[in-house]
Amino acid sequence: MSTSDEKVKVLVFYAFGREMSRLKKRLEDREPLRIDGLAGVRGRLNGVDIALVPTGIGSLRARQCARKAFKVFTGCALTISGGVAGALSEGLAAGDLVIADRLLLGGKEDSRADHILELPRSEVTETEDALRDAGLSFSTGALLTSSRVLDTADAKRRAKSESGAIAVDMESAGLGLEAAAHGRRFSCVRAVLDEVDDPVPAELADESGRVRPVAATSFFMRHPATILKIPRLMRNLSRATGSLADAIESLTKRV
Repeated sequence: MSTSDEKVKVLVFYAFGREMSRLKKRLEDREPLRIDGLAGVRGRLNGVDIALVPTGIGSLRARQCARKAFKVFTGCALTISGGVAGALSEGLAAGDLVIADRLLLGGKEDSRADHILELPRSEVTETEDALRDAGLSFSTGALLTSSRVLDTADAKRRAKSESGAIAVDMESAGLGLEAAAHGRRFSCVRAVLDEVDDPVPAELADESGRVRPVAATSFFMRHPATILKIPRLMRNLSRATGSLADAIESLTKRV
């Protein structure tokens, strides 16, 4: 493949592979990306060329990945921060969709925003209209990009109080900043995986989003009751990935 690929019109970033599992099945002519420094797949959805690119976990990794991708996919008309998020608001349940109108980059010591990126109202409205036309419900509000996993209900409630965000992830602010720096149209749509009271085992995945078997075994030995919650987690993941696939497909219809 050449160093420039103008065919891809939609570029979707996500942290780990399972987030895009349902969407990948909908792609026509799916094939792996064959680009140095970038993983993922490409294909066609609703007749639109699309690339799905995993960033790994964290805002810095996401921003570095986006910078590489923007150099390759020069014809991209829409950049999407996809993936799952943790609910900070009580009313959000697993599978619910969240559209960000502001991206808050949280500090290392607390959840107050070190940086606030206001997304253009026109871009937020386009995202809302696309989902609404597809019959999808959603909540719009601020999304906190945290530098660490908020692994307890107390941590999530404190983040809500300090930031005012309705949901939290670890990549979107970095992606949004890089998209703004390159003048790219940007949409942030996340699906809720864990609700406010759901604990999140922070040490199970590495920075690339891969499960660490040794860490997972150690965690479950120390917290055996957590094993009983795995079926619920898998149901939540299925709801979230299905919602994400529907949302991203709706956005491609407007490119």
